Amino acid sequence: MTVVDLRENPFAVTTPESMSAKDAVDLFVDVFTDFPKVPRPGHVFLHGPRGCGKSMMFRYLQPDCQVLACGGSLQDLPFYSIYIPLKNTDFKLTELLRLDGQHASTLLNEHYMVMSIAQATFDALSKQQIGEDEADWLQKARSFANDSFRELLRSCGWAGAGSQSLGEIDSVARGFAAMADTCTTLFVEMVSYVKKLAFSRDVPPYEGPLCGYIDFLHPLLCSLKDLPFMPRGPIFLLIDDADNLNLTQTRILNSWVASRTSSDVSIKISTQLQYKTVRTVAGHTIDSPHDYSEVNVSTIYTSQKGTYRDRVREIVTRRLKHAGIDHTPDEFFPVYEKQEKAIAVIAKSYKDRWDEHGRGHRASDDATRYARPDYIARLAGPRKSTHTYRYAGFDQLIHISSGVIRYFLEAAAEMYSEVKAQPVKQPVMSIPSRTQDTVIRRQADAFFFNEYARMMRDDSEEAPPGDVTARLFNLIRALGGTFYQILVSDKAERRVFSVAFSDEPSDDILQVIRLGERLGYFHVSAMGNKDGTGRTPLYILSRRLAPHFKLDPTSFAGYLFVTSSTVSQAMQNPNALLRKIKADGVESVFETLQLKLFEEAD
Repeated sequence: MTVVDLRENPFAVTTPESMSAKDAVDLFVDVFTDFPKVPRPGHVFLHGPRGCGKSMMFRYLQPDCQVLACGGSLQDLPFYSIYIPLKNTDFKLTELLRLDGQHASTLLNEHYMVMSIAQATFDALSKQQIGEDEADWLQKARSFANDSFRELLRSCGWAGAGSQSLGEIDSVARGFAAMADTCTTLFVEMVSYVKKLAFSRDVPPYEGPLCGYIDFLHPLLCSLKDLPFMPRGPIFLLIDDADNLNLTQTRILNSWVASRTSSDVSIKISTQLQYKTVRTVAGHTIDSPHDYSEVNVSTIYTSQKGTYRDRVREIVTRRLKHAGIDHTPDEFFPVYEKQEKAIAVIAKSYKDRWDEHGRGHRASDDATRYARPDYIARLAGPRKSTHTYRYAGFDQLIHISSGVIRYFLEAAAEMYSEVKAQPVKQPVMSIPSRTQDTVIRRQADAFFFNEYARMMRDDSEEAPPGDVTARLFNLIRALGGTFYQILVSDKAERRVFSVAFSDEPSDDILQVIRLGERLGYFHVSAMGNKDGTGRTPLYILSRRLAPHFKLDPTSFAGYLFVTSSTVSQAMQNPNALLRKIKADGVESVFETLQLKLFEEAD
């Protein structure tokens, strides 16, 4: 396992699975008050874009971290977690895709999945620090290997090859290693069979065992819980990046969820919003909340800004402390004083005249809502100097990260590296506001331009159609430009980041928006509909794009009701739409402009 020295760069982003248990525990901020269903018994789907913290949660739930965090020994833990990463594995083996609709596809895929998980389970246990001073522990491990593991394999058609090695177990660790080897052998045999199908029109009979969840994996894990050194609570299967399963495997996993075995084995499934189906092998849908619970990290952290701010503050505080930097996050990421003083003067003027000209409920509401937009609007005046506005200060950086902690850390790591690389070699004790602004603007431009170029070059089967990608980026350009024109206007609500449909969007429009959500350009929340008769989706543009479109990312934000025809126009010709808005105003494009206040929780 690679151990990252965070003293070199306290904001370095690394995959959680590469972290040592100590680093993971030291840096982990307890987010389970926000997501209490995740560490509790029960099947859970954990959705969110890349970098929002799903894998870090799974890393913290693993036994080595839990032993450090909770103290005591393995058997004292409330659950035992088995981590199954899917992003860099062979679960999407090309040969398996050829089985779809033929060659007992479901049976072979399930056996493939079960053997992979069983192998990962025993491999992890073989490396687990398990004391062997108890006299009966070795005997219990031998009994498990020979009575539970071997007998379950035989009931699934195993001929018994390798049984002698299981009968000669001389330590608990080597016993688990031997069982892992057996699973690997069965796994390889099945893969070899599937690969041979590619070279023959005939379908040779498969002569190996076929192990499923109900007849093998679930009873195996239940028996594993009975070993004296194992926790008495449920076993968690932490299946990370389940979007990478093929369609048949996704249906199989859903069938496991539908089996409602969560009191003994709870399946925690993370996705990046690309999960292929909620149907089982039998064609039924898995139902929430009866079969599983669902958590969307980005929705919670986008709509609850105060909660997210507290999490980021604690994460940064821990990383600074870990690196030996005795500064608060606000001291380490200072604001641009000249700019903030000018905004404070504007804010005071709003407070002073609130009694006669106030728009909000309190004088401070107007000051918060209008001072910064006024400042940006003045920069956008005759001198055309919006480029001098600085996106700097811990609070602005939090807003710009738009509910995704990786966005904050990646930007902070780049800032730290730039300051550290300067000719004067001194300890980095803060990030100058100019450096913050430079990096943030550069990353915002890259988020827009580079991702678009990359996707248009992608000709893989998994890539979205080129016209869908083009329409997505046209829509983003149109919305960003529209929001800027509203920001520099004299309207009552100027900070707009969100749209909701006043009519029913077509499937083509929703396909584009779903792609944007998956890529992190949009977050989806909900609000009251235009008629006040129910709820409707609210599509929030990522504030990571604020510097690209010269927007104010902070605090209050309005939302805009739009029609499907206007959105279609934006997707086809954003430049024409923006020219008309600039010349004739926003109302010239949107038939019914309704700017309403959407006050996100602070």
